[in-house]
Amino acid sequence: MRCELDLDPFDAPMSSRIYADYKNISQRSISAVKFRVRFIDAEGVDRGSFHAVDSAFVPAGGTKGHKWKRDFTLHPSVVGMKVRVLQVKYSEGGDWTSVKMQELAQPGVAAPAAAP
Repeated sequence: MRCELDLDPFDAPMSSRIYADYKNISQRSISAVKFRVRFIDAEGVDRGSFHAVDSAFVPAGGTKGHKWKRDFTLHPSVVGMKVRVLQVKYSEGGDWTSVKMQELAQPGVAAPAAAP
C-alpha cells in the first residue's frame, strides 16, 4: 500500500492517491473488499478516515490492485496512514465482517471478545 499526496503551493497536502495491492488468502473467491483508510500524524493521532471499496472478482489465492483518489483537504500534519480490512464479500454470497466493522455497525454494543 502506498499514498501519493498532491501538495498546495505551501507544501500542505490537498488530496491523495492511494494504491493498494492485496491477496485473497481464503479458499473462496471474493467479489468485494471494504477497507478503512486512516490518515495519522507523527503522534499516531487520527487526522481523517474513509472507507475504500474495491468491487472486483479475486479468485482464491489471487491478487488484486486498486487505486482510490480522495479529493479533500488533508490535515497539514498527516505523515502516514493505517489500513484495516473491514469486510469481504464472497462470490457465492457469504461474507466476512471484522470485529471493528461490527462495532461500527452497532455503536454502543460491545463486540464479543476474541478467543485466546
